[in-house]
Amino acid sequence: MRNLSAFILCIISFINGISCDSIEIQDDGPATLDSPITFTVINRYPTPAPSLEYRIKFDQFPQHDKTIVSSSVVVEYSVIFESSLTPKADKYTMQVDVWFLGVDSRSVANASHTFELSDSLVGSITRYQRISYEYLVNNFVSTEMPVKLTAEIADPSGFFTGRCGIPSANITYKWIINGSPQEESSKVIEPTFSEPQLNNISVIVSATKTNGSRLIQKSGSFNITLNSKHPITNATIDGPTEVKVFERLQLDFKIHRGTPPFQYRYFFSMDQPNSIDESGKMIGINESSFSIIKTFSEKGTREFHIALINDVSAYRMEMNIKVH
Repeated sequence: MRNLSAFILCIISFINGISCDSIEIQDDGPATLDSPITFTVINRYPTPAPSLEYRIKFDQFPQHDKTIVSSSVVVEYSVIFESSLTPKADKYTMQVDVWFLGVDSRSVANASHTFELSDSLVGSITRYQRISYEYLVNNFVSTEMPVKLTAEIADPSGFFTGRCGIPSANITYKWIINGSPQEESSKVIEPTFSEPQLNNISVIVSATKTNGSRLIQKSGSFNITLNSKHPITNATIDGPTEVKVFERLQLDFKIHRGTPPFQYRYFFSMDQPNSIDESGKMIGINESSFSIIKTFSEKGTREFHIALINDVSAYRMEMNIKVH
């Protein structure tokens, strides 16, 4: 009977354009054992019920089963899985059954969710470099300036890092760059990678904290690989500044500093509205030298603009070409 009632409500929801897949479960993990993980249940099932009952169950951790009665369609539940009571760090499953509370109490929706528990601290290394270049992606960095590296523990509750009155743990950092231990021992370091190469960076983070009568000690290793490249800082154009109508114009370019591959885009224009007579597509090259060939069918002065790009820089050049 309970399943039939839920089925009927699901059919009504479908007629009203609402999906029967109405329960979404999220978590802020993966979480380190002995620290909190928070589950968020989002209920999109349409019901005028003054209150709902969220029945949360863990097959392998029945001690953490909980029933929450709430009029809200979003509920949160924070749990600490102690290492002494958890078989191992692994992925586990929970179930949530949502009940309508009323004269005819019934289950209206249910869902399962997989979450991950870790023995180690979980986190990452973030990188930041003050460079005004919109194409800087995929962990490329310039050789011309320091890179700010930050070891970030994934700790939404502030259990290790401290927050809202929660005392922080004693946290230490050991950085290793390209196999060499670094003297810096803080959360943030700012090395400079002066040569084009792949740079392997790791940091070992250790945290020690007393929680009640328990001493909690955790560590983790975070890693990132950065590809350092020389930016384009110098380039030259070799070619005539005057040509005749229908005469072949050849402009030869040389990139004197910068790590390939390169891309370039160019256009010619005149001092008149809507006068761009060519808007080149982005062209990729692996060489530092290339040529552009062009002819013109009308007299006048053309403004030539070109942008040279690699993974860490953009370099712009311009010149005037007189056509007579």
